[in-house]
Amino acid sequence: MIANKLNIIRIIVLALAINLPLMGYSQCKGFAKKKCLPELKPFIHNGQLNSTTLMQGESAELVMTFHAGQHYRVMICAQLEKVSFKMMDMDREILFNSEEESDAKSWDFNVNATQQMIILVSVPKAGKHEAAKLTGTLTAEGCVALLVGFKD
Repeated sequence: MIANKLNIIRIIVLALAINLPLMGYSQCKGFAKKKCLPELKPFIHNGQLNSTTLMQGESAELVMTFHAGQHYRVMICAQLEKVSFKMMDMDREILFNSEEESDAKSWDFNVNATQQMIILVSVPKAGKHEAAKLTGTLTAEGCVALLVGFKD
């Protein structure tokens, strides 16, 4: 009887451990769809929803193809403050840095030739003031979505 109860508890704990990361991803995807997609207008979303949960000090990199003759908007949308992004060519030459543009959340540009670009999204580490507030607590984390829209 006690062994059965322990087995049931173990199964429940295992199921939660497996499903919690998926639930977090679903919440992030829901945030991106509800909050971020409407902000992309008047550009048409390219259909790729790139979102993840990042913590302070983390970054994510994505390689995307941009097609000739299109006008694009790349937009970052996040639950955290001070998230930045850089657009680079495949030689890692920086074409746009949101930190140098008053922490811009989007960049509109034209592409003359089809090319791949690297998009680097970064969440800075906590500064001294923020670190003092976080002492003894977990590092802040939140959903970060990268959206790409286009106009003909």
